[in-house]
Amino acid sequence: MTLATHYSFSLLLLSFIRKDPSVFLYSFISLLPDIDIKWKKHRGITHSFFASFVILTIFRSTLFFLPYFSHIILDYLTYTPIPLLWPLKGRYALRVVKTGGTVDRLLTLLFLILFLVNYLLLK
Repeated sequence: MTLATHYSFSLLLLSFIRKDPSVFLYSFISLLPDIDIKWKKHRGITHSFFASFVILTIFRSTLFFLPYFSHIILDYLTYTPIPLLWPLKGRYALRVVKTGGTVDRLLTLLFLILFLVNYLLLK
């Protein structure tokens, strides 16, 4: 999924928990798993359940966990496998959405619309 899809989905999820501007900041956490791009080993350990639970253990907050975990789930839907069960070997993908493809872009739009409805209209 694209960064926009991760961010918009995180906004939507967090808007069910909070209805204040902090959701815009917390949603940046959904981009954190892609930090492994810097190490030239994209979709490595940072894309695992293990990493998600490390985030939960360190911060002890759903406001940190949900955005991070949502990134893992969305990337699992793509064609590129991720090491969901790290440290166990194996990489998994549902192969439903092509990253950057039409469905990915439509999902971004859908998530943004749903977020706006929930955040602005359902206060």
